[in-house]
Amino acid sequence: MENKQTLGGLLKARRKKLKLTAEELADKAGIDRTYITKIETDDKLPSPVIMEKITNALSDEDLFKAYIKIKYPMVYSRVKARDLFLDVEIGIITEEIGKKSMTLEETKKLEWRIKRFDALSKRAKIKLKKLTKKLQEIEDL
Repeated sequence: MENKQTLGGLLKARRKKLKLTAEELADKAGIDRTYITKIETDDKLPSPVIMEKITNALSDEDLFKAYIKIKYPMVYSRVKARDLFLDVEIGIITEEIGKKSMTLEETKKLEWRIKRFDALSKRAKIKLKKLTKKLQEIEDL
């Protein structure tokens, strides 16, 4: 989602890919259908909490990242750095799993790395949720 498309365009494309109407998405997210339409036509940039509801309804964390990039570019750089680190870890784990034979020590090291990755990715999701709440608090001031 690094292209120049607007948040509204990205939202509409994701909704259509899932074959959802604006009304169905609104029901899933617990918000008004007209609000979805306003976002999709770029008439409204939602609050972090509303955007979180929408992205949860769509199961699309990348859409939330695109929203952060548009509305809070400084914060986005931190989220992007976290993602790059996790991508590197996935690459290392995938490479290790692809080996034909591993010693017991290598297997234990890989198990440790997978557990560490799992813990890091869970913490990253928690941090993103906390960040969303902080951004909402700031916006509410």
